[in-house]
Amino acid sequence: MALIKVQGVVLKSMDLNDNDKIITLYTDKLGKVKAVAHGAKKQSSKLMASTQPFCFGEFLLYKGKSLYTLKESSINESFQELLLDFDKIIYGSYFIELIDGISEDENKNVSLLALLLKTLYILKDTDTNLDLLKLTFNFKAISLSGYMPNVKTCVRCKKDLDCGYFSIIQGGMICSKCFTPERDIYGINKETLTFLRILKNIKLEDLRDINYNKKTLLYVETIMDNYLNYYIGAEFKSQMLIKKLKKK
Repeated sequence: MALIKVQGVVLKSMDLNDNDKIITLYTDKLGKVKAVAHGAKKQSSKLMASTQPFCFGEFLLYKGKSLYTLKESSINESFQELLLDFDKIIYGSYFIELIDGISEDENKNVSLLALLLKTLYILKDTDTNLDLLKLTFNFKAISLSGYMPNVKTCVRCKKDLDCGYFSIIQGGMICSKCFTPERDIYGINKETLTFLRILKNIKLEDLRDINYNKKTLLYVETIMDNYLNYYIGAEFKSQMLIKKLKKK
């Protein structure tokens, strides 16, 4: 029985039966995997704490016919402070749901794991605007997963732009000459395009230093939510909860 030691974050934890769980991990060596955690539902189990969503730790796994089995684990960071803040737990849930949604099983992407961890630490330790953090996380996650929209040039004629239209179907900006009416297309002025380009390139730790217009942020957030839904093919539960939060 070959054992493999990985570092990873628990994306999801589901009951298998009265005693056992199936967890979804995003790991450094294997990418996204599912593992059975025998006895993890028991109060006395050493696996109970480390199999909660958000938990970052080390996991000792072995592969069965269809699933991995978790043999041992240790916690590096539980992120349990998020549970004390309703808004943060909703946004944190969004981050792990997005990683789950855009990742294929056993497709390793160490940069995506690093992005998730950095985002969760910023969420836990700072008062960064949650919508700005979510929007920047979206840009970086889809870029690392191969879905990055073109916000530099027209996707049709390759002309440099300072305004135009954003097409979800075409995957980026379209100039006024190439524009044709279609569904899911948004007008983009110079200020909005500048903001899109900032989000694409900014470091997460620098978010609190940027100036932004709240209306522009909400407009771009709507575009990116629809962009993600189009390419992933689903809307996350946490995404719907965030929309409800905004209506309060």
